[in-house]
Amino acid sequence: MLELLFLLLPVAAAYGWFMGRNSLKHKELKGRANVTRNLSSGLNFLLTDQEDKAIEQLLELLDIEAATIETYLALANLFRRKGDWDKAIRIHEKLHQLKLPKRQAQQIQFELAKDYYSAGLYDRAEKLLVSLVKAPGLAEQALKQLFSIFIATHEWHKAELYKQAVDETQSRSLRIALANMLSEAALEQGEVNLPQMTALVEQFPQAIRPKYELAQLALKQHNLPLAKQTLFFIAEHKPQWSADVLPLLQQCQPAEDEWYQLLSQLANKQNNISAIVLLSDWLAEHGSALAAEQFLLDKLKQQPSIRLFQKLLQLRQFQSAPAAEALSSVEDLVNAYLDKKSLYSCRNCGFKTRKHYWLCPSCLQWETVEPIAGIDGR
Repeated sequence: MLELLFLLLPVAAAYGWFMGRNSLKHKELKGRANVTRNLSSGLNFLLTDQEDKAIEQLLELLDIEAATIETYLALANLFRRKGDWDKAIRIHEKLHQLKLPKRQAQQIQFELAKDYYSAGLYDRAEKLLVSLVKAPGLAEQALKQLFSIFIATHEWHKAELYKQAVDETQSRSLRIALANMLSEAALEQGEVNLPQMTALVEQFPQAIRPKYELAQLALKQHNLPLAKQTLFFIAEHKPQWSADVLPLLQQCQPAEDEWYQLLSQLANKQNNISAIVLLSDWLAEHGSALAAEQFLLDKLKQQPSIRLFQKLLQLRQFQSAPAAEALSSVEDLVNAYLDKKSLYSCRNCGFKTRKHYWLCPSCLQWETVEPIAGIDGR
């Protein structure tokens, strides 16, 4: 009997192990079944437009199954795109409470900050973003989102706190944004001095705004050499801005030869309409009206332009008194047409306007609203 007992012990142990294993499998299968049931239930609520119940059901799964985080992120982003910011916030806040790898946790924190921004909770969004400006892979996005907050709240001065962080990125758009916000901050404080604006020009060579503000300030203070130098630089390096820059440059009283050379370069190499119009005036004054007219006709053959046609009408009125009345009526029609046309467009989103904005009201990008080109362009 004793020998039989010893023989049965291994069998009993094996049986216990087998039953225990089956019990663990049973619990695991039961847990998975619960997850599947809750997930199916949550999806069913979504399909029947019971989104609040769906979110409650799906969020319960987070305590059980954290491997499906990407699915939850996609769902939250879907709610945000639909404008259901409170639902997106609830999902992202729940995800933010989980113990996750650092990179994943930072991504969720960034998404939650975007939710807060969309919902107008700028203080909460800013607190989350501040800690992400040095996060690998997220620094540039976090800075852009922070700058969006400063734009919305008009807290331009806060941008200066992140100059070093911007310098550590390769983003040209961030540098231009920073230059514009610092310009806004300086102008908002009151009277801007030349050294202050000159410093911004030197710090941000990529940006147009500081140079433009410096030129206007120099003109206001009758510092014509500085204004002329700055405006010449803009015209040569950013010819698309000539429509706004050339009238200011005329106030600087440039020498005839350098004025002619600049207009010739812009008119012949860049086909800039404003430069062609001003060059025709120069030819009429220093040559003859016939030379100016022929120049305009040649340019009109190369590129049709309503404004060049308008200038041609003006020249012919001076040459022919009998035809002046008829041509004047045509010019009035052309003027009425142009008065309704946009003067600026955003190269980023296509937004059109008759007023210039340093910040596009549509896509919120800096220095993308430029004088319009094309048949109606300047």
